[in-house]
Amino acid sequence: MARPLNDIDPGQLDALCEKFGKPKDLHFAAEFLDYECDLVKQSTAKGRHHDITCFIRCDDQWVVIQKHNYAETGIFRAPSGGAHTGESLEEAALREMYEETGLEIKLTRFILDLSLDVKCLDGTVIPWRSLVFLADTIGGEMQEIDTHEVYKVRLMTREELLGDVDELMKNSGWGGFSYRSFLTRSFFEELDRLELF
Repeated sequence: MARPLNDIDPGQLDALCEKFGKPKDLHFAAEFLDYECDLVKQSTAKGRHHDITCFIRCDDQWVVIQKHNYAETGIFRAPSGGAHTGESLEEAALREMYEETGLEIKLTRFILDLSLDVKCLDGTVIPWRSLVFLADTIGGEMQEIDTHEVYKVRLMTREELLGDVDELMKNSGWGGFSYRSFLTRSFFEELDRLELF
């Protein structure tokens, strides 16, 4: 069972489950590089221990992003972001997806509730949580709005994400990409199980 979030009201999670279905609970642990751990520690120092990840359908492809710290590597992933204080998880998802992709979306299904142990080289273990949704586009134009955060946004097929991109993630040496590889594969497995695509 996924551990409680310490930065989000559990009542919000119950409301999301009621509205978008109960997600599959999963756990993962990965060793993060010092650089990656520093980024996670910066987030947790501000009280944020989660991200909301959305797999956005666009016809038979998926909207993916690339950030500046891995620009031109061939690695892309589903967009994600966190809720601000006082902001609901659903509001945060809609805002973050617009900022990262330029698209207006609607959440359609709560797919995964993933807990992660971020293992740092200094021995620290940081708990993290990813709430993963299936989403559809309802408006906007695909473009990078927050260019400080996002280097590139584009469409990719499931086969690309589970093929070449997954291999690049697993071979990157980054704990974060090891996790994103697991998250992506788990998302599509659950999508198949639920017969949603």
